[in-house]
Amino acid sequence: MKNQTTTKQQQIVLVGNPNVGKSVFFHNLSKVYVDVSNYPGTTVEITSAPLTEHIHIQDTPGIYGVSSFNDEERVARDIILYADVVINVVSAISLERDLFLTKQLIDMGKRIIVAINQIDEARAIGLKIDTNQLSTILGVPVFTTVAITGEGMNFIKDAILKNIATTGNVDPVLKSEITELLPLVSNEAEAILLLEGDLVIAERHNTNPRNKRSFVYNQRRKEVNEIVTKIINKENKKERFLTKVSNLLIHPFFGVIIALFIAYLFLYQFLGIFVGGDIVEFTENKIMNTYYEPTIKKATGLFLPVEVKISSDTKDTTYSFPNGFLKDKINYTKLDNHIQNNPNIKTEFFFSPHDYIEKERYKSALSSNILNSLGTILAGQYGLLTLTITYLIGLLLPLVIAFYTALAILEDSGYLPRLAVLIDGLLSKIGMNGRAIIPLILGLGCVTMATVTTRLLSTRREKLIAMTILGFAIPCSAQLGVIQSLLAKTGGLIYWCIWFSIILLVLVATGFIMNKYLPGKATPLLIDLPPLRLPRISNVFYKAKTKVLFFMKEAVPAFFIAAFVVAILQVTGVLSKIILVFEPISSKLLHLPQEVSISFILGMVRRDFGAFGLTELTMSAAQVTVASVVLTLFVPCIATVAVMAKEQSWKAACAIWLSSIFLAVSVGAILARIIGA
Repeated sequence: MKNQTTTKQQQIVLVGNPNVGKSVFFHNLSKVYVDVSNYPGTTVEITSAPLTEHIHIQDTPGIYGVSSFNDEERVARDIILYADVVINVVSAISLERDLFLTKQLIDMGKRIIVAINQIDEARAIGLKIDTNQLSTILGVPVFTTVAITGEGMNFIKDAILKNIATTGNVDPVLKSEITELLPLVSNEAEAILLLEGDLVIAERHNTNPRNKRSFVYNQRRKEVNEIVTKIINKENKKERFLTKVSNLLIHPFFGVIIALFIAYLFLYQFLGIFVGGDIVEFTENKIMNTYYEPTIKKATGLFLPVEVKISSDTKDTTYSFPNGFLKDKINYTKLDNHIQNNPNIKTEFFFSPHDYIEKERYKSALSSNILNSLGTILAGQYGLLTLTITYLIGLLLPLVIAFYTALAILEDSGYLPRLAVLIDGLLSKIGMNGRAIIPLILGLGCVTMATVTTRLLSTRREKLIAMTILGFAIPCSAQLGVIQSLLAKTGGLIYWCIWFSIILLVLVATGFIMNKYLPGKATPLLIDLPPLRLPRISNVFYKAKTKVLFFMKEAVPAFFIAAFVVAILQVTGVLSKIILVFEPISSKLLHLPQEVSISFILGMVRRDFGAFGLTELTMSAAQVTVASVVLTLFVPCIATVAVMAKEQSWKAACAIWLSSIFLAVSVGAILARIIGA
């Protein structure tokens, strides 16, 4: 029998400060087979992947030091303690900050490889780094990289495979302190953490923490300052134009003006006018409605009962096919000739008495049976092969691509962290700090995903406030795009400003109220500003593609399920009854067509699906504005409610869901009377 030997899998761990490009660094190394999971007992996500059969690589949360102050640092600490090799990613333009963590890792006795990332940013400002001298001082291998382009990554991979990581040069003063504590703990890493006063390590070994954090940190800071002085040549360093722009973006006055201008360009001009108007006009009306849907309806009518109504300026003509087109070729030839000879007429297909339920005056001669119902389900107004496909491809896809491309540009340029700094003052007054702007902006893409990202906030109180605002006042990308398109085409800039102002007012008011009545207060903002840079096309494309695919993967099944349910309600007559039940709210309270109830029903399943229902109704500019406000404030979709329950509790999720209904209807009713809807 052949002897079998087992080789211990080597654990490689990426460690670094926030905004050093560590996640891009990880994906460049791992490429495929990435596993993302929550660290046990926390909501912190850990990304890992096999590099080779015997080498496994893990990415840790961005940290400024190894300690036990928050979930991110506790998770990173536990992973680092048991790592075989640490790859410490630092930024070439912030070595004064990043090398502090590097020195701590060296003091912990870990085998290290240092990767100076973003070296292209250093070159752009004339910053020269003596990497050979840095390697000599630290006593560990040092490489320069540009992770987003792959520059230098082959040297990192070779270093990992050749196992050249080494333990560094520990400060002699700290070395003696660490040596004294070694009998009490398992290794140098735990000794330095115990020396810094880490309570978890002290409790783990049933000893008292040595509260020498100030002494250790001062010693480490002194070392880092001396190192930076020796390895960095600042003679050629010059302030870039982008640095001046960066300062302008966080200015209390000019920064706000710029932020509002970006919102106007992004939401109204780009998403509303250009994409929601011009692009969607082509994809939805010129392609899907003109070519795709008539083809599908004709194909369905070949075998299933159908009535075709031809409308012109002078009269309406109806052609009935109780057994489908193929069983009545003579009548079908007449219909085809009529259409060919009158290219400007309007053609509508009816597959059952319940089809096109908003046309109350239309009396169908078709019976209500299984075949008729099947035609409506497949190719009716809410059909699986008609509206669902048209909406997904003709409307949703262009809007989602446009939104995530624009968001990727803002993200890759480094603008979002600056927006967090700019808006920190306002958000602190509503119970959060500037970091909360990240989930709020991500909510404009997908509220469900944004609800998950509330984990980056420090306290449960801040997470609950952000989650409530997401549920009340943040529309997802497709819903946002449809609403921007409707407002731009129907109401123009004035009505768009009304919609924007009300949503912003609700957002702020919600935060103020919750901040007043929830115990606790906002935590201070601690955030690192990455360099402001021109976005890279490849980076923007990758980010946008990843998020669009994720969104569509989630949205497509939900849309088909929602369309099927609504079609069943339609052919059974239940949908008509639901409209009548909601009629007092839609017509009398909100001054909207009663058919708008369908949008609210669909919005409970998917917010963006509900928004599409508005495009099928004829409304005035004031009515479009009221409907847009109500639908934006209306209930979070089912998926978001489920995630809210997981992140907080079912009690909190249900409270947000019910409160949003009351809020949406109340605000809509008041607005309808103010603007005369």
